[in-house]
Amino acid sequence: MVSVAEASSIIFANLFRPSIKTIPFQEAVNKVLAENIMADRDFPPFDRVSMDGIAIQHSSWVKGRRDFIVEGLQPAGVSRKSMVNEEHCFEVMTGAVLPENTDTVIRYEDIDIKNGIASITIDKIVKGQNIHGQGKDAPSRSVLLEPGVLLSPAEVALLAAVGKHTVQVFDFPPAAIVASGDELVEVEAMPQPHQIRRSNTYAIQAAMKVLGWEGTAFHLVDD
Repeated sequence: MVSVAEASSIIFANLFRPSIKTIPFQEAVNKVLAENIMADRDFPPFDRVSMDGIAIQHSSWVKGRRDFIVEGLQPAGVSRKSMVNEEHCFEVMTGAVLPENTDTVIRYEDIDIKNGIASITIDKIVKGQNIHGQGKDAPSRSVLLEPGVLLSPAEVALLAAVGKHTVQVFDFPPAAIVASGDELVEVEAMPQPHQIRRSNTYAIQAAMKVLGWEGTAFHLVDD
């Protein structure tokens, strides 16, 4: 008889080691990640506007200015523009790059725009408000996911965001579902009063397929 320590050593020396395969990221749901996923750039990659409204230089507000000439428009998906006059403002859209020489965004609900002039209608604003700062979510080259993560739709979206069009995952091991019990009969059979149809094996098989197990084989074995 071997000792507990010896038995443990034998077991751990023979643990199953799943193989690794590379698959398209669209097929990664319910697979187990086998590599580190890194941020390929800062996230967000720029100071991003998080509310439709206007962008101003906060120092102008501090000096008492409440009315701002609209100097331009910064839509989403357009390269960064620059505000020339710090006493002006830029109209900005959600998701847009924050214009250069601005540092604060006031949402449309808190302003009134007439004849090209935006008037702020609230009494308090905070420098940097309504701006999602560059790298705030994750800096470039930081680890976003580690091996062992079960990939859900949220992680698939992250893979797309960092440009991982293929991903390494652990392959599922071969498996068998074993059913036992003298009272069990096949699904298509008519049970006797003392018998029941097999059902748990099929529930387990279906659950494994939902998790991504492919080609699951199962054996029905009587005690």
